[in-house]
Amino acid sequence: MGGEEYLEQLYRGMYAQLLRYTQFALEGDEGLAEEAVQEAFAIAWSKVDVLMDSPNPKGWMMETLKHVIQATRRSREKARWAAQAAQAATEPGDVARTDPEDLDVIYGDLVGETAYELMKEYALEHQTVAQLARARGLSLEACKKQVQRARKKLKKYFAKQQE
Repeated sequence: MGGEEYLEQLYRGMYAQLLRYTQFALEGDEGLAEEAVQEAFAIAWSKVDVLMDSPNPKGWMMETLKHVIQATRRSREKARWAAQAAQAATEPGDVARTDPEDLDVIYGDLVGETAYELMKEYALEHQTVAQLARARGLSLEACKKQVQRARKKLKKYFAKQQE
């Protein structure tokens, strides 16, 4: 059986179950759930050889879908945050929230500092250490250490600013 047939068979056997699970996980949003399941199958298509070699292809699909759901939730949360910040900035009398670009102005002497950039991506953009490691071509442990060092460096910086 070829990869296309294998994936089609898996799709027919699992789609309804994955869709129900995803709808529950995404608070009943049917359209978003359908997109998430389709994205999981698109990933499966791009890695069909890995999927076919898996001892548990249904489990592989489920784990892939869980990652897609997590990414979808993060995207939704970022969109909500951006919408709230935009609304707060336009409402008279309300104090607008500081967005990441404003932080670059406020802490301009840190822009370009590796520690600052790393912590900004970690804390404000809600990137995981794994995502940061991948983007920088580092091992997970090396990136964890860099985050730890960046925290220390920024704590010292802010302590000096308060003196």
